Amino acid sequence: MTFFRDELGKHYDELSVGQKATFSRLVTKQDVLQYMSLSGDLNPLYGDGHYAGRTKYAHPIVPANMLAGFVMGAVATVLPGLGSLTYAHSYRLTRPPRVGDTVTVEMEIIALKPESKHVIMEYRIHDQEERELQTGSMEVEPPQKLKPILHHEYESF
Repeated sequence: MTFFRDELGKHYDELSVGQKATFSRLVTKQDVLQYMSLSGDLNPLYGDGHYAGRTKYAHPIVPANMLAGFVMGAVATVLPGLGSLTYAHSYRLTRPPRVGDTVTVEMEIIALKPESKHVIMEYRIHDQEERELQTGSMEVEPPQKLKPILHHEYESF
């Protein structure tokens, strides 16, 4: 199965310090419920309106790890792109967004590590009103250059 063969992201030698990218998405209730189901994180702040409504947040909030997952989506789809692998990721939640917010990841390559062919990236996530939600940094290995194969030998595989 080779869905991504022709769509891989940028290789290390195609990247440079200062390159930037953005990635946005609307956070839905379904997104949060799927996160809770997959992670086992059943915190009532995320899914119980009656509980969350009695806290300082007043409404259910979006988990910080879910926001961090959106950053992983940005790495996989925007910069460097498909085929990337994250080696380290740290973040700080500034304020939790609510379901229905549109979150935008703004990221930038701040350093190249030639010995490992990794890149260091910093990012900021904000909502539709430009309120900062999360900041962080990560070390990413861009997609590797693939070894050549003879495509005709695998066409009927």
